[in-house]
Amino acid sequence: MKCHYEVLEVERDADDDTIKKAYKKMALKWHPDKNPEKIEECTQVFALLQQAYEVLSDRHEREWYDRHRESILRGGFDEHYKDESLNLFPYFTSSCYKGFGKDAKGFYTTYSHVFETLAQEDYDFLDDQGVQYPRFGDECSDYESIVGPFYGFWTSFSTARSFAWLDEYDIRQAPNRPTMRAMEKENKKLREAGRKQRSEQIRELAAFVRKRDPRVAKYKTVLEEKKKESELKAEENRRNQIKKQLAEANNYVESDEARTARLAHLEEIEQQLNEQFGGESSLSDEDAEDNGLYCVVCEKSFKTRNAKQNHEKSKNHRQALAELKKYMKEEDSKLFADDDEVERNSDSEGEPAELSQQASGKKSKRSKKNARRARKEQAAEEDSENEDSAEKPVGESVEKVAEEMETLIIVDEPEPLDRKKAAKAEKKAAAKNKQIPAQPEAEAGGPIDPKPAKCDKCGEWFESRSRLFAHLKETGHATLKMPGQAAGQKNKKGKR
Repeated sequence: MKCHYEVLEVERDADDDTIKKAYKKMALKWHPDKNPEKIEECTQVFALLQQAYEVLSDRHEREWYDRHRESILRGGFDEHYKDESLNLFPYFTSSCYKGFGKDAKGFYTTYSHVFETLAQEDYDFLDDQGVQYPRFGDECSDYESIVGPFYGFWTSFSTARSFAWLDEYDIRQAPNRPTMRAMEKENKKLREAGRKQRSEQIRELAAFVRKRDPRVAKYKTVLEEKKKESELKAEENRRNQIKKQLAEANNYVESDEARTARLAHLEEIEQQLNEQFGGESSLSDEDAEDNGLYCVVCEKSFKTRNAKQNHEKSKNHRQALAELKKYMKEEDSKLFADDDEVERNSDSEGEPAELSQQASGKKSKRSKKNARRARKEQAAEEDSENEDSAEKPVGESVEKVAEEMETLIIVDEPEPLDRKKAAKAEKKAAAKNKQIPAQPEAEAGGPIDPKPAKCDKCGEWFESRSRLFAHLKETGHATLKMPGQAAGQKNKKGKR
């Protein structure tokens, strides 16, 4: 059976107008009335033309024909159809040929016939009839032009045959469209499986033949020889290049400029190494410290600033710096604690009556009395000192003033206390005044003697508080007086 497109001499993708024009042209050419001398032949050809045009001019019938063209050309779904394709399994053995001569049973003649037969089987299913598969050739064939392209094509071959004879279902007997689609799907699977199996057989046969082809072995030998020649040539070129370099090195004379550049380059490399690894400087520590290149924490000196910066980023330097900061903080805390203790001791041994008088806004009668008494005692001390200075020579008064200046303690004015603390300070001062032994009262209008004071630690009495302060400074007998330590003193007023 001949294809409808071949009968009308058109392409398979031709449109309706092209098919119609081709039919008219072929009908005028093969109409029986136009050819009375060959009526029988024209009648047969004209019938084929009409049948082809009827199928291709109808859209539905053309789609059906395009989908099942191979089956229709092969005679449809004839259950008696036999696949007459070449059986390849007998050619997978060396017993199918005898020697590599030019006789009919030789290697080249046998496999040349096999691959020509395979090509003819595919030609009937190709759309382009002008395609020609590569030929096997003979013992004199060139590898690069014939043998190489032949094995390259057949070792990656995929057949163009449709294998429509493997269909299991006749889609013309389908009762409805879904059933027809299911049948087509199953038939397509069978066709693809047959095509895949046939293509693998042909590729395996090509690989089997290639392994035993003397032309391929000969070409491999040629390639190995070329490879050895290229390696020998490369080795010879390498040796010549080394000899040339050695000769140039022996005849080389370094110029002054090159030597200077080389030394500068070496110095630069040495400097970079010192900066990278933080090498110690050969300069003295004093010079490095003056230039800012001395680490006080680690007691190291450096050549360059970059070296010092790299050292400061190191782990050892950071650990040493952290330990130094911790030690300094501990020393500062101890120092501040000692200063606070001395200040509290001096405040407790001072004049609590006056401090409470300055801090509190409430001026009771008792505080006024204590203030007047303190002023009188101070005035009496000043008068007595003036009399002594007037009676004694000038030299002795100067020595006494110098001695008192040395024992003088300057106390900063304390911060004002709140009312509760001021009241407690008043009570403490009153209790302390009661413990001091009674002094003979001064005559009316006479000078007031200095107020005596006692050291709580050693129990020694002094004529004035200035003498007591000098004693405390020399001996360190200062003690801290806490509220509520006065003996026998209780708050009779209670809490408000």
